[in-house]
Amino acid sequence: MPEKTDIINIDPDEEKKPLQYRQPIFNHLGRVLDQDNLESVSYIPGSHIRLWYNNQPCAYAEHHHDAAEIIYIQQNLYPVRVGREHFDLRPGDILYIPPHMPHTLEGGSGVRFILLLDPAPFLIFSDFKASTMFTMSVKYLSEAHEKQYYTLVREAYDQIIPLYFQANPMWELHIFSCMFNMFMKTSELKLAASHSFDPSTGNASLLNYGKFSALLNYINDNYCENLTLEKAADYVGFSKYHFLRMFTEYTGLTFHEYLLRRRIQVSQSLLTTDKTITDIAFESGFNSITSFSRSFHQYTGMSPTEYRAKKDTYDNMGYSKSVIPSHSQAPHQQ
Repeated sequence: MPEKTDIINIDPDEEKKPLQYRQPIFNHLGRVLDQDNLESVSYIPGSHIRLWYNNQPCAYAEHHHDAAEIIYIQQNLYPVRVGREHFDLRPGDILYIPPHMPHTLEGGSGVRFILLLDPAPFLIFSDFKASTMFTMSVKYLSEAHEKQYYTLVREAYDQIIPLYFQANPMWELHIFSCMFNMFMKTSELKLAASHSFDPSTGNASLLNYGKFSALLNYINDNYCENLTLEKAADYVGFSKYHFLRMFTEYTGLTFHEYLLRRRIQVSQSLLTTDKTITDIAFESGFNSITSFSRSFHQYTGMSPTEYRAKKDTYDNMGYSKSVIPSHSQAPHQQ
């Protein structure tokens, strides 16, 4: 257990933000550092959310965390790198980064909102866990790119901003209501665009949805097992040929890609613990250290050891380094 904790509640940069976008419960949001300079989660106390009005030009080095991050650009270009992908985000653009996805905010003048969202309240629902849209991959949305999804997400974000900063009674319930509605509508839109899973086409599509949703939940819970293509096809009652086509149609990934990504996600979470790399490899469903390290590097662009070293614990994105004691080594700020 830590012997000492430093709590800093001063944020001179908060005064540089418009009054309506200053943190609603500011006096509780100082950095909390233990003797090892490990920073604790800085959601709004008692909540699952933190939203920043960010107008600082400085960069934020490559990091990851167990929150989903949603960046919404208001002014000027904002370059972001997620794994091996690079995005030059423009005003109006939205970027969704799933939990534990390594990313770098490269900085620059301008304004953006940055939302950190604890996924735990959503993950109790099977429908959400079986959706790949917001659990498996980074999602770039703009007026010109996937506009239907963009419109739904932007409408939700525009509702969330005043709900958060006004902090009226039950503000978090209102925000999660917006988020659940957004996730539901985007998932319905994805199903409607599918030939095999569109609910409007009748009972066959509903039956397909039930089978593949159940399969994904089974994979998510049993990733350590020897899950072969043949076993998965048998689970839903299709030939391998039809299974492969429908699985890709439903998830956007091949069966092997999905299983690999699920195992990597589990390992990413375990790498935030004190478990050994060897234990993590086998607990994640890999049968050797070599295959684990190779697959992990292929997916994240770094080794498991490098990934562990870049664990980020929710930097407050607005605190000046001058308020951090000289003995600490705080992360770069957004």
